[in-house]
Amino acid sequence: MRTRRQTLAESKAAHNHPAYSKMAFVMGCGVQGPGRAGRVTDERGRSFLALFDQYGNQSFGYSHPRVVSAIREQLDSEVLNSTKIMFEEEQIRLTERLAELTGNRLPYAYLANGGGETIDNALKLARAATGRSAFVTAAGCFHGKTFATLSASGRPEHRAAFGPFMDRFRQVRFGDIGELAQAVDSDTAAVLLEPVQAEAGVIVPPPDYLARVREVCTRAGALLILDEMQTAFGRCGTFFAYERFGVTPDLLCIGKAFGGGVVPISAVLGTEAVWGALRTLPSSFGSSLGGNPLSCRVGLESIAIASDASFLAGVDERARVIGDRLAAAAADFPDLIAEHRGVGMMHGLEFRDEALAGLVLGRLLAEGITSTYSLYNTAVLRVQPPMVIPTEELDHGLDVLAAILTEVSADREATRREDGAVPRPLVRTLRLGRRPKVVLDLLRNTPHLLDPFAARPGARATAPVDPEFAGTLGGDTVVWTDRTEIHDEGVVLRAEPDWLWDRLERSVVVRPLADEETSVVEVRVDWDTGSGAYEEMLAGRIGFLAAQRLTELVTRLEEQWT
Repeated sequence: MRTRRQTLAESKAAHNHPAYSKMAFVMGCGVQGPGRAGRVTDERGRSFLALFDQYGNQSFGYSHPRVVSAIREQLDSEVLNSTKIMFEEEQIRLTERLAELTGNRLPYAYLANGGGETIDNALKLARAATGRSAFVTAAGCFHGKTFATLSASGRPEHRAAFGPFMDRFRQVRFGDIGELAQAVDSDTAAVLLEPVQAEAGVIVPPPDYLARVREVCTRAGALLILDEMQTAFGRCGTFFAYERFGVTPDLLCIGKAFGGGVVPISAVLGTEAVWGALRTLPSSFGSSLGGNPLSCRVGLESIAIASDASFLAGVDERARVIGDRLAAAAADFPDLIAEHRGVGMMHGLEFRDEALAGLVLGRLLAEGITSTYSLYNTAVLRVQPPMVIPTEELDHGLDVLAAILTEVSADREATRREDGAVPRPLVRTLRLGRRPKVVLDLLRNTPHLLDPFAARPGARATAPVDPEFAGTLGGDTVVWTDRTEIHDEGVVLRAEPDWLWDRLERSVVVRPLADEETSVVEVRVDWDTGSGAYEEMLAGRIGFLAAQRLTELVTRLEEQWT
């Protein structure tokens, strides 16, 4: 019988996002329930501590009481819908407050719903203000998923799927000021950068990099656009990350935490000089629901939370804990971790390969800790908890991570090949003190006896095709259609291709030793979820679970028959 979790996973795969559905299911994610502060529950009432803030969206944790109160107050006021013609007080007060936060160096703001929309607005403003057409971005950047922002990122896999992209975007290496200076010329409208590259794997630039970029832009008459979707609202220790790096951009893009984790809201902030297009071409900018009264009221509350001196002091305190603990982890486990990078409460651990990251991520979830990977570097585990996480809970989360790293390092030989890859196909060979015929008869009666994906490995054979086969991943039952093929030398088990498996095969072959009184049994397990770029990361989790279960089954049989 399908669980509620599987039913939802199949529906998500059929009607929304197949790869993400597989990812969440394989990693052991449940059905989301209520959350508060740094914790969220699942359908079983299990509580999960967040070591990641959902790409900046939950920077203030789940259901922050001030955000919830602001929403209730605005709902009660019944001032919810934007007329687009009247003066909307919440919107005006919000843009006024944003200007104050920049010391009025960026006195204007245009409100929208999401990051990609706002980055598009910034690119339009830059072209209109400069009369130039080209942009310089950094390799590894992430600015959104519209055509313009994917063009800015310039990733080959996206170009192959969605191209041709918009032209006039040129990429340079992030942190290389010489290469950037050569790329900026008289046709460059703007340089678009993240202060810290989040989805490339938490890449922190050299300390003087942004200041020198600012100099290059000013000298060339180009604008500097900073994408602070993930770094604003205190994440790097100052309200805006640009303050930490000692620069002021011409255009600043913010979002994510802006909506308190509940409502969509984003904004591009700009100087007087770049705002001309909104005077001369006012109808060329618009957002149907952007800047509505409800989202603006939440935006004001998010600003109030993140601009409080005690809040920023707490970020600094927690940042020191995260930085020290992760630096120690990288030093203690060089066999697992290639590098630790981070600033403020935004950190990443880059593992030696994607499968290791997937293995650790799955183990964290099994222990009640949520985290994730960087979108464009799946070997990087993100440690970017809600900024309101209590110190004792942060310590607990980091303690669990350290314990898992210790476990994975100790078990590395059992779960990895010498080249570090997941052992696929997974192979086990055992000797049993029984004649081959006896072993084969047992397998014909209980073909899943050595199947690491069987919820009931000792169940007797029924029909060759079982449409309600009870499989298992990490102790959680999952149903799929399974085929059993009986051969002279053993059995082959195959899952029918479905929402979870493109291919899953388990085979058991029995051969006699020279004395013909002893059997050599070889078990082979191989799979493919069809998850593309995520396949190796998922293999880290699946390989761990399969190897662990197969060892249990082999040991049990050896104890009985050796």
